[in-house]
Amino acid sequence: MKPIPKDKKIQSNPDSITEWNDWELVPISAISHHLYCPRQNSLIHVEGIFEENHLTVSGDIGHTFVDQERSVSDHGLRKETSLRVYSDKFGIQGIADIVEFPKGKPPFPIDYKNGRISKWTNQEAQLCAVAICLEEMLNVKIQFGAIYHIQSKKRHDVEFSDPLRTLTIQTIEEIRKILRDKVLPPPVSNRSLCKNCSLFDVCMPDSYSDLNFKEYLFRTKDSGGY
Repeated sequence: MKPIPKDKKIQSNPDSITEWNDWELVPISAISHHLYCPRQNSLIHVEGIFEENHLTVSGDIGHTFVDQERSVSDHGLRKETSLRVYSDKFGIQGIADIVEFPKGKPPFPIDYKNGRISKWTNQEAQLCAVAICLEEMLNVKIQFGAIYHIQSKKRHDVEFSDPLRTLTIQTIEEIRKILRDKVLPPPVSNRSLCKNCSLFDVCMPDSYSDLNFKEYLFRTKDSGGY
């Protein structure tokens, strides 16, 4: 299998190509954010708000290894890091941390995540989106990938099952609707998810009410905004 050019867009099957406006293209990273907390995702990808905390900083440091575009060979196994991927069919784009290309086998995407080994559906859906992109770009079928957990230095395999693919595609459409309507969803009911969120002070989940937060945080069309 030939390497994926990083400076040239690979044409997908013409039957699957859809023309998307720039605002309709969903960042693959938004999938994990949205499934963890739709409100967090909206703050990041609609309003452009992002704050650092000790967890995001440590994650950035641990992620350094895969943040540079390069192609390496490890005992005959080719690996591409920080690989740009996209799907014309589903209107998504992003970066694959690592993609392994075993000889005679399908590509094997690997996502780097901070923390100890654990199974989070939001992370698996994000990786599934990477696989969907690679399938379209390379005209292959990918059944498995893995998530590498930086803190524990362990990884767990992920099967791209039909239910996971369905969840991933549904999430993409939910995010696209939020990008279109510029909606700020309410805080999640499970407040334990808020504990380590770097956007806690901006989100103000404990102060949430039925006020029109869309007008409060987002510029309106009448004011010359979005």
